[in-house]
Amino acid sequence: MLRSLFAGLGTTGLVLGLYLGVTTGVEVHADGEVLAVRTTATDVDDLLSRLEVELGPHDVVEPGIGAMVVDGLTVTVQRAVTATVVVNDPAGVLELDAQEFEVTAVLDNLRDVLTASPARHALEVEASFEPHLGASVRDGAVLEVEVAVPVTVRVDGEEVTLASFSRDVAGAVSDAGVALGSLDRVDPPPATPIAEADAITIARVELVEDVIDVLLEHDRVEEGTDDLLLGEQRVATEGRDGLRRDSYEVVLVDGTEESRTRIGEDLVEEPVTEVVLVGTRQPPPVPPPATGGDRDVYLTYDDGPHPTYTPALLDLLAASGAQATFFALGSEVARYPGIAARIVGEGHAIGNHTWSHPRLTTVSGEVLRRQLLDTQSVIQRTTGVTPSCLRPPYGDRDATVNARVADLGLRMSLWDIDPQDWRRPGTDAIVDHVLARVRPGSVILLHDGRKDRGQTVAATERLLAALTEQGYQLRALPGC
Repeated sequence: MLRSLFAGLGTTGLVLGLYLGVTTGVEVHADGEVLAVRTTATDVDDLLSRLEVELGPHDVVEPGIGAMVVDGLTVTVQRAVTATVVVNDPAGVLELDAQEFEVTAVLDNLRDVLTASPARHALEVEASFEPHLGASVRDGAVLEVEVAVPVTVRVDGEEVTLASFSRDVAGAVSDAGVALGSLDRVDPPPATPIAEADAITIARVELVEDVIDVLLEHDRVEEGTDDLLLGEQRVATEGRDGLRRDSYEVVLVDGTEESRTRIGEDLVEEPVTEVVLVGTRQPPPVPPPATGGDRDVYLTYDDGPHPTYTPALLDLLAASGAQATFFALGSEVARYPGIAARIVGEGHAIGNHTWSHPRLTTVSGEVLRRQLLDTQSVIQRTTGVTPSCLRPPYGDRDATVNARVADLGLRMSLWDIDPQDWRRPGTDAIVDHVLARVRPGSVILLHDGRKDRGQTVAATERLLAALTEQGYQLRALPGC
């Protein structure tokens, strides 16, 4: 349009100029065209008006529109364009109030667009641009800016700080050059958006196979006989524990075992059932226990202390304000003296359960004596208390055993409720057995050592609540 207009005005302007006597030769650059004309215009504004060159509010004219028109003048019109900057800044690094900005100005390339926008500081951080910043600008152009997320990856005792363009934690870990093992743990999880993870921690996990021999307890069957006094016992058929070899997958995190899962088991030796004859003829000469309150019930635990289950039981008893009696093995007191001391320190009674859990009717008088006195000694040294009561392993005793125990100054302490928790029949079975039989003065036999006593701990928590609700007081055995 300018070319045809300028062509016509060139001749007309020349004629008018000749007619008026004043004409000026100028060169005009506009809209991609370059034209030379002669004109009688006095300034650039007048010149562009005569040429019908319309200016937008952001267009730039050089020299300015007020400049005088002189011979040989070059006038350049630079058209403004409107471009849009779209910012993806998931971590808010640029601290912008919006994510999209429109820029209208005379612009040569996309770098000029970015520089003229509020997102100009993207040039100072880790960011990517599409198209590239050197690309020329057309009206309606769009510049997409993506700002990387700063993140710290902690792994193998070191920290790696980087700026990541990944969408999630998994991508950032990859950007950091960290190779993950199939069992390694990532916190937060790999699918977490990267903007929500200022720091990523990787725990190295190893898989180790561990083979453990597991002792299988033998069954015990009791048969009544008139050949023995009531309550006396004699082994008719020796029982024997079996042996099972278990294979485990052990998960290690930074060299520390975090978990283990059993993956296989092989029976090495079958357990053999034990048959015990129990006398029915008359009761043994056992002194009666001291009496307690009208609603007292006595929880007792054999075979401990154990580093896991005994502290758990002590915590439950403390929370309920209850006391119990722990019949401890001397060997376990020697192994875990701090737990034995805690039993006494928290107001519970501690009794003698022999050193290594033998059947007292099957050992010599000297062995019985050493089993009991060694246990008395280690408990006294460890807790400051000398036990008064003995619980014979398996409840195994006869008149001879009773006399030997009495000579050593100990009193037999038995029970009247046995849910056989050592068989691990299930928490419900243990609780139901006790609650169906409990009465004032009941002595309840439970176990806290030697094997897995998780069911016993769970049952104790429920029994404490149920017995308390029924109005019972949980006490330590009187005289022990």
